[in-house]
Amino acid sequence: MNGSGMDDAVWAALSYFDSVDPALAADARLGWDGLVDVSPPAGPTQHSVQTFLWVYLRHAAEGPDRAVDIARALGDLLDRLGRVGYAEIARSSVTEELVRIPDDAAWLQRYRAATEQSGIGAVDSELVTWQDAPTGVERTIVEKIGETLEVATIAGEFEPAKPGGRPLGVNAEAVRRRGITDAVLTSDRGKDNSEAVLLEQLLDHRIELWSNYSAPRAELYLGLREALHDAAEPVYGCVRRVESFIGCIGDGVMLTDAGYLPDDVVAGIARTVFPVAERPAFIGRELDTEKVRTLRRLLMRVRLLRRSAGRLVPTARTRQLSSDGLWRVLTAGIVGTEYHPDTIAAEVVLARMIVGHDVADSEATAQDLTRLLRAEGWTHTGEEPAPEHAEPLAETLVAELSALGALERSEPDLSARPQTPGSVATEEGKRFAAAVLRHRLLHTRYPST
Repeated sequence: MNGSGMDDAVWAALSYFDSVDPALAADARLGWDGLVDVSPPAGPTQHSVQTFLWVYLRHAAEGPDRAVDIARALGDLLDRLGRVGYAEIARSSVTEELVRIPDDAAWLQRYRAATEQSGIGAVDSELVTWQDAPTGVERTIVEKIGETLEVATIAGEFEPAKPGGRPLGVNAEAVRRRGITDAVLTSDRGKDNSEAVLLEQLLDHRIELWSNYSAPRAELYLGLREALHDAAEPVYGCVRRVESFIGCIGDGVMLTDAGYLPDDVVAGIARTVFPVAERPAFIGRELDTEKVRTLRRLLMRVRLLRRSAGRLVPTARTRQLSSDGLWRVLTAGIVGTEYHPDTIAAEVVLARMIVGHDVADSEATAQDLTRLLRAEGWTHTGEEPAPEHAEPLAETLVAELSALGALERSEPDLSARPQTPGSVATEEGKRFAAAVLRHRLLHTRYPST
């Protein structure tokens, strides 16, 4: 293509349309220009065709009827250019349905389904959850994955292994597509193989994306980039503690009538799971043994343990998980991916851990959190949040991190007040905090403004 997005074949096709139906030619030209804007330099791909028709055309055209006219005209142009498959997408009922849906939430649900059914959309995986409208580097990566999946489809990667064999099931095909997506993310590098693998480029993009959301958030991520990249590799201190706790539960433990662990089990967990320096000063009922209770509740929340017929038992997947699997469950589940004041509070705690700040300094944490919540438009009962509103939000996470062994006591600063010990992250705790924050960056969908 030349700079205008036109080559001789496109000019010839448009000239022919103009001689037959000038209105058709004008619509085809509008469609082509829009398609070129979202296509890679080499020309349209199935991914860029779907992106233009299903995402951009809905808002670019003056109403749904005009959008349908432009889509059909583009289909005629693509047909004449020999891109029959792309032409079918442009003239499909799916395209017409998507450009006519007025409600954004309904459109998004249908768009996701259509993209998945097309077989070339970059699929969510354990590595990443894609933004609904990728920009910048993310858009480039999504396009590359789409091109790779399109080539794989043409090459028969999703066909039966033997001629006439049984077609791949939906789940098997989805697994194979996720595998290709992850392979592109972790194997492919940027220009001339001189840049980082695409997944790490995507992480940098997400850091920039979120840093642009508010000035306090930009400050939050300042200086964290290297730690977030290093956190791709797991550490196992927290995992060993979880494995030890699950080992104490074994095949299951009968709970008391009030729903707590029996006293002897609590004592066994306290002695087995926690080193002497961290062992609770008082070991009795679970209700009074905070670290045991906190860790048990955390493991239930991330679905490693569950209640069944009055017993506490490992979940079915827990029995199958390796240490790496447990690491992924913990880093994905302890905070999660919602955009909510509770999870924003967690981000503040995690960032403070990574840079070595005292997370027991609830006043400083609350002040950082309050500035962030205010800047991003959150309110408390209709008013701007104050530190006293924000302070309790981080308490649960700090207790969980302490129970996991991610924190250690620090000596008080003799020049500061009050003279109380603080809590700072251990070296493994810093890595764990960075891994949780990395997971949030790669999996949280950017909030709509």
